[in-house]
Amino acid sequence: MKLITHTIITGLLAILIPFSTVYAEAAMVIQENQFMVIYAVLALILAIILFIRAKVRFNTKSEIGLGFLSITPHRPQKFFPIDETVQNMVPVVEALADDQTNVYSNLNKITLSMKSNGVYLEDKNYKISILVNRRRSRRSFLNDGDILDMGELTIMFKSPDKRASKFDAKDQPSGHIIPRARRVNGKIIKNTPKLVPVEPREKTYYITKNLTLIGHSEMNDLIPKSKAVSPMHSRIERISGKYKLIDLSSPTGTFVNGRRIDTKILRDGDEISFESVKYTFSMSDKA
Repeated sequence: MKLITHTIITGLLAILIPFSTVYAEAAMVIQENQFMVIYAVLALILAIILFIRAKVRFNTKSEIGLGFLSITPHRPQKFFPIDETVQNMVPVVEALADDQTNVYSNLNKITLSMKSNGVYLEDKNYKISILVNRRRSRRSFLNDGDILDMGELTIMFKSPDKRASKFDAKDQPSGHIIPRARRVNGKIIKNTPKLVPVEPREKTYYITKNLTLIGHSEMNDLIPKSKAVSPMHSRIERISGKYKLIDLSSPTGTFVNGRRIDTKILRDGDEISFESVKYTFSMSDKA
């Protein structure tokens, strides 16, 4: 009897021990999988929270208020807010211009005044006046999107009081907003240098800036309609009353009177060409 009982117990143990080992291992695997699932769920919840927070932060990002935004080509954009304490352009230029940017002197004579109907700019310089929307202007009320040129520094006036009817805004790949002004803030001064196109259907371009950029990119001042013109092809600089044409390492080159140039002081009657696009540089009002 004892032998039979011992045999039965031994057989049961031999059967149950493997099953108990498998059950324990399965339980451990299930427990580990549960932890992995919990970790995955927690990571997913954390990712969703971070995504929602970033989206809310982006949507609630404070808009640019009253001030000036630097949009000088090949320079990082900066914004300088203004209030009643800013009475001239000195702090604006100090904040937005770097050491490599040439700007006007006597900036304290370019005054800013806060009025009930906007910001009033007055240029009290005698010889050189600031350019507002590519036109010389001694006095003007600034509207949102107005472009101001002071030598090589180009800035945009920003105001919460937007008047979209004054200009059409066009987004460019660079992220800048280039306004196309419909209004004219001043008359062209007599004997203003200009580029007269050889093609009669094209318009004459008046050189009213100390730095004029030429290329097919929308960031330029003069945009010739030709695929041969590079995005930043060349520039014209005013130096001591003279105008110097500089080629910006363009593949197709810049030509004056049929000769390829790197830099060239322009004279009245010089023919400037960018492949098939040709202009005549003129410093008089004669045809």
